[in-house]
Amino acid sequence: MNIRLLLIILVALFCIFPCMSLPWYIGKTALRQSEFQDGILTDCNLCADSGAVNVVSTGIAPGEGARPAITLDVANQHNRSGKRYAVYRTDSSGKTSRAGYVKKPVWGVVWGYRDRQNYHALLLRAGDDDFYGYQTPELQYTLFTVARGDTTFHVRWRRVSSTAIHPETGYNRLHIVPARGGFDIFLGRERECRLGFCHDDRLFGDQAGIYVGRGACVKMKNWSISPHEYLENQILWTAEELNEHLRHSVNPIEGTYEFLQASSTNYNIRLGGNYHLAMVTNGNGYLLIYESGAQRLSDQWQTGMVKAALRPTGLSNLFNVIWYDAEHKPIDEGVKAILAENGVLTIHFTREGVTLEWNRAAPRKDGERYRPQNLQHPVQHTPIAL
Repeated sequence: MNIRLLLIILVALFCIFPCMSLPWYIGKTALRQSEFQDGILTDCNLCADSGAVNVVSTGIAPGEGARPAITLDVANQHNRSGKRYAVYRTDSSGKTSRAGYVKKPVWGVVWGYRDRQNYHALLLRAGDDDFYGYQTPELQYTLFTVARGDTTFHVRWRRVSSTAIHPETGYNRLHIVPARGGFDIFLGRERECRLGFCHDDRLFGDQAGIYVGRGACVKMKNWSISPHEYLENQILWTAEELNEHLRHSVNPIEGTYEFLQASSTNYNIRLGGNYHLAMVTNGNGYLLIYESGAQRLSDQWQTGMVKAALRPTGLSNLFNVIWYDAEHKPIDEGVKAILAENGVLTIHFTREGVTLEWNRAAPRKDGERYRPQNLQHPVQHTPIAL
């Protein structure tokens, strides 16, 4: 092969593959500079007329039964208290000139992004100036959905104050967590601040990324996406199907489980009801199917929805658990289930300091159906209910 031709091919490949390995927009123009280096994406938008988005594919297409959970660390380098940042405009002749200043540039995250007419967004900006340094660190935020160009605000601009916030140029960790009917939004390494709930679980597109407002210079690292399937969005069993299945089941674990007792060391948590559940097999694990008993948010629970998923640990009677609380939000950190030989099912919530117990009921006879109990003692309204 001709040496000159070989060199041309090698140079071409060298140019192509780095571009393929960097999914984010990388480039430099008169009004925008973006680079990816050492695992950090830096995107500076100097345009006076509009914000910019920098998105990548999540690999999670709309309509495939999963939604993305997104975690990232994000910072705005143009976020000093009391400072202004220049923005520019390019005229028809290509000349760039300063077009003014922005005092509080906006930055944030977009997801479900298809185009500028369809996406979800969480946007941030600096809090009020703190000249004397006495206030708790503060940011302002808004949460909205744009669908077919129409904007629905789930949260308009609000303040959030916490010692877990880096208010100026430091990184803040954001968590976008799929939940029933939308996405829960948290700020802080340990989700210290709940910013709100996006009441829209539609995914318009398979892209997600950062928003860089006029005059903002955003740095982003530790970008992480994982697909979450939420079984509670479906009624897996009708009451008739569940009764029929359990009447004919020969699996010693499958059956109905009646609520026995609860204990808690956390006064901020209450049980969402005296749940009557059915245990059914699901692959190599089990599902706890809700039958009745919800007292808090009872209108959101129907027979056949999933209350918990049990996954084997390698020990015959010990399971890892994903538990769906009264608001259908998943809890899976430190949740374990133990199924004793006497038929008692115990679920321990280590982080929450709660233990729940159920007793396996006697097998149902042909033609017999479970009738919901008339529960007394309604559960008090509390911020957290299992």
